[in-house]
Amino acid sequence: MIQLEETGPGRLALRGSLDFSTARAGHQAGLACFLRGGVRDWTIDCSGLDSANSAAVAVLLDWLAAVNRAGGHLRFEGLPERVRAIAEISEVGELLETGV
Repeated sequence: MIQLEETGPGRLALRGSLDFSTARAGHQAGLACFLRGGVRDWTIDCSGLDSANSAAVAVLLDWLAAVNRAGGHLRFEGLPERVRAIAEISEVGELLETGV
């Protein structure tokens, strides 16, 4: 199960497992938050992710692209080591670390 909770203006907390079974729901939940309007700059705290795989990296990258297309900025905090490792292997680690 994946949860994306708004913890303040422009702040979200990602909790649970973001993998192949939850990626679609997580992806859609994030897009719904970003497209709601009013907030352009976002920070997502990922420290509550219990487990993640390459699907998580794909979701995070797509969120970056969606926010960027909307003219906003997105950055991630507390990326779990597993997500960082997958991102480094995929040569997108710096993008996840710095955001857009």
